[in-house]
Amino acid sequence: MTRTRLLQGVLLILALSVSAAAQQAPELYRQGRVQELATGHLEDAIALYTQAARAADTDRALAARSLVSAAGCYEKLGRQQDAANLYDAVMRSYPEQRAQVSLAQERLRALRQSAAGVSKTTAASARVSASTASVLERNCVRCHNAGTKLGELDLASLNEQQVSENAGVWEQVVRRLRARRDPPVGMPRPDDETYRAVTLRLEQALDEAYAANHTLKDAERVDDAELAVRVAGLIWNAAPDAPLLEDAKSGRLHDPAVLHRHVVRMLRDPRSAGLVDGFFAGWLPLDNVKKARPDPALYPQVDADLVQAMETETRLFLESQLRGDRDALEIWTANYTYVNARLSRHYGLAGISGQEFRRVTWPDDRRAGILGQSSVLMALSTPSRTSPTSRGRFLLSRFLGVDAPTPPANVAALMERPAAPGTMRDRMRAHKVNPSCANCHAMFDPLGLALENFDATGAWRSTDGGLPIDASGTFIDGTPFDGPAGLRATLLTHRDAYYASVTQRLLAYALHRTGKGGQVYDYEMAAVRKIVRDAAGSGYHWSSLLAGVAASAPFQMRHVVP
Repeated sequence: MTRTRLLQGVLLILALSVSAAAQQAPELYRQGRVQELATGHLEDAIALYTQAARAADTDRALAARSLVSAAGCYEKLGRQQDAANLYDAVMRSYPEQRAQVSLAQERLRALRQSAAGVSKTTAASARVSASTASVLERNCVRCHNAGTKLGELDLASLNEQQVSENAGVWEQVVRRLRARRDPPVGMPRPDDETYRAVTLRLEQALDEAYAANHTLKDAERVDDAELAVRVAGLIWNAAPDAPLLEDAKSGRLHDPAVLHRHVVRMLRDPRSAGLVDGFFAGWLPLDNVKKARPDPALYPQVDADLVQAMETETRLFLESQLRGDRDALEIWTANYTYVNARLSRHYGLAGISGQEFRRVTWPDDRRAGILGQSSVLMALSTPSRTSPTSRGRFLLSRFLGVDAPTPPANVAALMERPAAPGTMRDRMRAHKVNPSCANCHAMFDPLGLALENFDATGAWRSTDGGLPIDASGTFIDGTPFDGPAGLRATLLTHRDAYYASVTQRLLAYALHRTGKGGQVYDYEMAAVRKIVRDAAGSGYHWSSLLAGVAASAPFQMRHVVP
């Protein structure tokens, strides 16, 4: 190889290395944001931000933003001089990056004015109160310790004086307590007032732990034009209209009152159907309705027209909930729906003719909200039978925000066709021979069995396998119920868990989080709780929850954490 070709090869390798580093820089910055905001590992975040700045190459905007972020981490650690040095470096090295230079000047001025250092609240100051710790010790630690570690939880080794060290575990404890998930049925349990008090204290401690991480500086906030695009995408899944752009142009859109007025207005618009297609279709199993294939030998009445009518019913119902700006809980309790002649026959309703859908009131309390609609019930069934487990897990996850454990890989599925006569309850009782399986199924199977009067197509029935259906059961906290109406009444006593769950999923949807539904970082739960608290005064209407999401720090960050 000639010297010239060798030199060309070296230059090519260097060029490719620079290109690869430049492509790597955004990912390093993203990892830094996660370490800073999600886990609170500030030293790791500083290292990642510094690497991102070095790797940014010609992307000077990213390099400046990375150094400013690193300086912010130094501030949180109390290392004001290191922060000041980085801010000064940004001003000298990247003068054309006006937004970052402006932020650096502002922070440098603040640091110099407080010569003795900035007084700040740190995550380490957040702690669990003694009374809360004693409740957990009496009721939880016996099952959740290093020896047993049920539910993958070891509460005995948690540092109660520094909640931030295990914020993710504490968030899991909050979800379980809010849903009355623990202790197991039959074990001594706190009274309802104690549950609420302990949950509130833990939430307050967690919010304090995140206080140093969730404050949004003006320079980190998205501008009004981009905010208009985000709000329109959230509610309409479309571009912003003239009124939204006008307030964005005048700089008024960041005003929470103005933002709320726009959300109310936009929900009334037919384009809010975009939220049904975007959010609800994923949160509820609407995407699975057309994929359902009821066995024609068992359900010959189901055809393409009926399946289409089922899907239309649920979409019209959800659109009416949004456009009417109802309490978010009403999607579970509403006493009305939309049917045409084809669907009314399926439901046994008389006096409905024609292909047009009309709003009707249910004649009794058998059906209400989405749990009375065939689309959801069929989507949570198999082709030849109901699936109490799928229905129960759905309720536990979507309503209470608690995901059931993943079943063991070696457990055989329930047979599609019964080997002997009997109800679904009988078949499931015979199937659950593994004690560990039985413990988990006891959480959600009773919820699904309460819906056994609805067959695999959502039609009402009184018998199964020739025997009367027993739709009674016991809730996670030991409360007995019977049938769909009894189940709804019991679920509604835990509405606080539902509001937190639906808000978390709305925020995840707004942030375009991919993968598992409802994915938010631990530190973002402080924003979720604030949205729910603020919505309480207006009756938890959809507009209040959505306006809270639009006004939240995670949604309004200039660079959203993926």
